[in-house]
Amino acid sequence: MDQNHQLLLKRVTDARAALAEAVSTQNPFGLSQALDELEEALRQAREGGVEVPPESGDRVG
Repeated sequence: MDQNHQLLLKRVTDARAALAEAVSTQNPFGLSQALDELEEALRQAREGGVEVPPESGDRVG
């Protein structure tokens, strides 16, 4: 895995953490920002061909 892939995965991980924090603190503005960041990070990963593993708490199916 190259450095760009690692940076994209870290960005997704950081955005997921920010989203969880915003949810736990019931911060609507933070939630909006975190969702925007996560969507952008996932878009860039998808366009870059980076497979993002589901978060451990994500439900699949």
